[in-house]
Amino acid sequence: MTSPLYIGAACAITIGLWLVVRMVQRKTELPYPPGPKRLPIIGNALDIDMKEPHVTYAEWGKTYGDIIYSCTFGQDFVIVNSERIARILADQRSSTYSDRPQSPLYRIFGINRMTALLKYGNEWRMHRKILHASLRHDIVDRYQDLHLGNARQLLDNLQRDSINWYTHIDLYTGATALEFTYGRKVDGKGDRIITLVNSLVEMMGKEMTNERVGALMALPILEHLPSWFPGAGFKKAAQRSKDTMKTVSELPFSIAKKQMESNLLQPSLMADILTHGGVEESDAMDATTGIFMAAAESTSSTLKVLVLTMVLNPDIQAKVHAELDTVVGKGVLPSFKDKERLPYLQAVLYEVLRWRSVLPLGLPHATTTSDVFEGYYIPKGCIVLFNTWAMRTRGYSDPESFEPSRHLTSDGQLKPEAKQDILKYFGFGRRICPGRFLAENALWAAASAMLSALRFEKAKDSSGKVIEVEPLFLHGVASRPVPFKCSIKSRISD
Repeated sequence: MTSPLYIGAACAITIGLWLVVRMVQRKTELPYPPGPKRLPIIGNALDIDMKEPHVTYAEWGKTYGDIIYSCTFGQDFVIVNSERIARILADQRSSTYSDRPQSPLYRIFGINRMTALLKYGNEWRMHRKILHASLRHDIVDRYQDLHLGNARQLLDNLQRDSINWYTHIDLYTGATALEFTYGRKVDGKGDRIITLVNSLVEMMGKEMTNERVGALMALPILEHLPSWFPGAGFKKAAQRSKDTMKTVSELPFSIAKKQMESNLLQPSLMADILTHGGVEESDAMDATTGIFMAAAESTSSTLKVLVLTMVLNPDIQAKVHAELDTVVGKGVLPSFKDKERLPYLQAVLYEVLRWRSVLPLGLPHATTTSDVFEGYYIPKGCIVLFNTWAMRTRGYSDPESFEPSRHLTSDGQLKPEAKQDILKYFGFGRRICPGRFLAENALWAAASAMLSALRFEKAKDSSGKVIEVEPLFLHGVASRPVPFKCSIKSRISD
């Protein structure tokens, strides 16, 4: 029997030979963008904090500028720390910079069919066409009552059980995404689809770390190594993720199809797709699953950041309360008709997106052909990262502080450019998030309801001592606050 030692040695030799091939220098007379010195074979692999690579890249920017080149195990990377350059590349040269790198990890975990991760081509265009008809701003606004109804349920859950506020936010975003996508309300806290989605998000958050995504991008050969081999242990969790993803894709889709056949399907993304027809069932299933998953996870993470900022900034929370009480009335839940009259609340939400972006590096782009930018050579197949974490600091004297007034004029109104400034947190170019209008409405509905009726404060222990809260974050598929205790009180009796 062949021993693990010999198998390991064979694997190591195979990786070494593969790396030699990958490291053959491309011949070009133009320089790559500036960047840190690289070691043979491994390149910059040891230079990056893989738990928070966006922080490393922002620090590099202080030395090398707004466009940086690095290489890890033969894979080219270009990091863009400037919104100006990001707009030039992603918007003005979109045919070159709209692809996605195909990390084997996405396929192994069963999420490679999601629209956001598809290669730039006909299949992706078909998905976007499917989604565009239902995700336009004017169409999404028809679902405002859906958002408000689920926000009221969120409020009821928080008032009844404030300890499990983290779970209640997950339920709100999952219920909203499920109803919009598939036209079905959740079946209580134990709804099977919501339970599966939450377990999937937790699993991917734990297993699909930046380290592993980066390792599989740079070393796709790891996919073929046995699970006991160093760096390949993720393969055990991958099959569970893949099986769960299959159920999350197929079950709500099949239920919606049966409801459509019985004329029972409520207005939804699925209803639009099935009504218009002309779409392959596999494309429809993959596109709806992607929107459902993305809408649930991104909005949930953003709302948790909102709660964190309110706990850490009671003076800002008091200003939100004062605006709501003055404009809408104390104890009255706002509707979307009140949105334009609540500029400070909107500024707070914009600052939440800026202060701690859910995707500080966005989703990686890839070049479909080589390019030259300001005299620098950018090769074909290069992974391009738009570092919004670095961009968020531009133009601010104290960017680490949470200050909603950044987005307001001197007389307290939203700056004309405020909404445009926030767009970068939803992506760039043709790969901008198609569900951004849905996400904005879901975020506003929940925030306005929670802050109208509740006050978020630091919790106290059994002896009455305040439990301090540190702004710590978990970085998986999305960045989200580490769970923390807080005190949630009704404002009605204030």
